[in-house]
Amino acid sequence: MQKSSLIAGFVIVCLAFAGAVAAADNGPKLNTNWYGYIKLDASYDQNLTSHGNFVMWVQPEAVDQNDAQYNMTANETRFGLSLSSTGDQKYKVGGKVEFDLYAGVGGGSIAENKAMLQLRHAYFTIESGNTKLLAGQSWDIISPLNPATLNYPVLWGVGNIGYRRPQISLFHNIPAGDNTSVTVAGGFFRTIGNDLTPTFSLALGETAEGADDGTDAAIPSIQTMFEVNHKMADGGKIRAGVSSLYGKLKAETNLGNSENYESWAFCGHLQVDFSKQIGIAGEAYTGSNLGSYFGGILQNSTIDGVNSTGGWSWAWLQATPKVKFGLGFGIDDPSDEDLTTGRSKNQAYFGNVRYSIVPQVTVGLELSQWQTDYLNAESAKDFRVQTSFILSY
Repeated sequence: MQKSSLIAGFVIVCLAFAGAVAAADNGPKLNTNWYGYIKLDASYDQNLTSHGNFVMWVQPEAVDQNDAQYNMTANETRFGLSLSSTGDQKYKVGGKVEFDLYAGVGGGSIAENKAMLQLRHAYFTIESGNTKLLAGQSWDIISPLNPATLNYPVLWGVGNIGYRRPQISLFHNIPAGDNTSVTVAGGFFRTIGNDLTPTFSLALGETAEGADDGTDAAIPSIQTMFEVNHKMADGGKIRAGVSSLYGKLKAETNLGNSENYESWAFCGHLQVDFSKQIGIAGEAYTGSNLGSYFGGILQNSTIDGVNSTGGWSWAWLQATPKVKFGLGFGIDDPSDEDLTTGRSKNQAYFGNVRYSIVPQVTVGLELSQWQTDYLNAESAKDFRVQTSFILSY
């Protein structure tokens, strides 16, 4: 009853807000804009990595301790359509639909030159004053920052959590002086989990019933964020905040028996742009059962919970109008006590440089060092060299 009341209350607030917009005398007119980039990545890895075209962790060393790999792909090529409204002074409507070509990365035999579309974003927003409603698939509210890496995952699996999923979210901005504002956000999100088997003794023929445990919980997960933005007198900016996640999951069997468990996270983020030329950013998190949020080195959830802690930091320098440098580090450390096998710690260092040949074309070079520890095996290391060629539009 309490869960139903919470959901109903949130939906009523969202509908009331949307209804107020719909009641406007002059509806907004939508403008469309195509955007995206074409990107070619070429990479050399000293050892076998998680995905080849990109790296999230290093695979265990089997026989050859230097199983070098070379990959080349255009799969990060991205294209999207953005929507924005005009003609209404009180209400703003916007939206985005965005794709890349990495749909086949989850498995299956797909030729490298026959990539498949992956939906990244599909959402719309309605904004009135300082309040915005978002409905559709977009970024998680938790851990809102990302470092700028040429490697496709932005330190996911190595300290950076948060991904994209269907949601209904509300954002409210509160002015707190001429140069400071506070943002409060919250929303209901699709819970994506595994299909676990309960830990109690099973009857003969009793197994997991085959549905995602997030769906079986019959309630969305909740994410919240509190953030402060401040503009410094010399033109710099500070962005600092905390965010949280709580989700319930339910392991069910084909005989109707069940067991509840949960995922949760508490996160902090900080970004300081000292000027238009130099800045730093970073995040830290702690939580449990965060594989679908790219935490815990993507270890599968358990009913007892896989606790993990991690974070990342990044610094950048716009040395000239054409040259930008980046330097960063990430670490993710699941609790060994919650594991029986698999990845127990993951860390990476990276440095990159981007050069703009012309405003639309950028070439980049990134060097990174990776180490993945395993609970019942030796640590695996990888030195990676990646070059990228990017045409933005």
